[in-house]
Amino acid sequence: MQRKIGLTIGLWLLSACYTANAVENTPKPVHCDVQIQGSSLNLDEACIRKTPELRRALVDMAVYLQSTDASKLTAPTYHGPMDKQRLINTVEQLVTWLDGKSSSKKPLGQQFDFYALGDPQDKRPVQYGGYFTPQLAVQAHESAEYRYPLYAKPKGDATLPSRREIMQGALKGKGLEIAWTNDPIGYYFMQVQGSGLIRFPDGKTQLLGFAGKNTQAYVSIGRYMQDKGYLRTDNLSNTAVRQWLKLNPDKLDEVLGANPSFVFFRPVKDVVRSASTLPVIAGHTASVDNSMIPFGSVLLVELPIRDNNGKIVQHEWRLLLASDRRSDDQGVVRIGIYTGEGEAGRLEAQRFFPAGRAFLLQSGS
Repeated sequence: MQRKIGLTIGLWLLSACYTANAVENTPKPVHCDVQIQGSSLNLDEACIRKTPELRRALVDMAVYLQSTDASKLTAPTYHGPMDKQRLINTVEQLVTWLDGKSSSKKPLGQQFDFYALGDPQDKRPVQYGGYFTPQLAVQAHESAEYRYPLYAKPKGDATLPSRREIMQGALKGKGLEIAWTNDPIGYYFMQVQGSGLIRFPDGKTQLLGFAGKNTQAYVSIGRYMQDKGYLRTDNLSNTAVRQWLKLNPDKLDEVLGANPSFVFFRPVKDVVRSASTLPVIAGHTASVDNSMIPFGSVLLVELPIRDNNGKIVQHEWRLLLASDRRSDDQGVVRIGIYTGEGEAGRLEAQRFFPAGRAFLLQSGS
């Protein structure tokens, strides 16, 4: 169930000329309280996080929208039809607001339409999840320590082996090895992410992109571990799975082999890109079900701020750009938020759960 709501925000749209003091040089989450009055959401300007990265994401999106065929940008969305021109207008108006000048005297809520995603009767109707670009230590040659190969995808249409078969050497010696790692757990989760950054002993790095996968269905190893009694908890987070595997190396091959799906990589010379081909921008790139939310959509989302113990103590509101792909599950709206590279990205990704409120933002009709 979705509904259009009026959003009253104490700010004024500003015009397209960039001013340095209009955007925070050191962005910090803004603590603020949000009050819902009937069908209105009252939110102060300071509650929306403004960063140089947001402006870059908006400008990148504007260029993408102008150069993309309209048929690729049309989707039913959760509230009704969407078209290319309205997507462009929305992004351009937000750049105008972010740059700090405007001839308009209307508050933001009167220049845009806001549509609640998910069930508006639910206080947390949208599921969030962070995703990131992992970093993995590698060597160019196999050794006793670095004995786990990262594979390129075999050529041809032949049926590809399962993960367990590959772990047992099904692709060994076929010239498909990109590098070798000493971290099979990190390698597995890099495959789950679909891309990653590998780092050689001399400090040289190489970005790896998704090259394809075998045809085996994905199986959650966290769920497998729970079914086997290895994880006696409802916490099936990647962190919990990692910790258990590190403490139980004798079960490593069994658990990883329980997921027959296997992802192959390819070296890429470019930056990390989303499914829409846009560069990903930490904190502002969002993955969505683009059969319902078109690439190019702008989302206003409520994100948790946690203390050192992981407890939610406040919320911030942030603008996200939908440019990456994921699937919703049984009608549940899910939004992924890209959080960056390496360990810092992994830790940041952990805070974006379990759920919150989100709105699809559009220029006024």
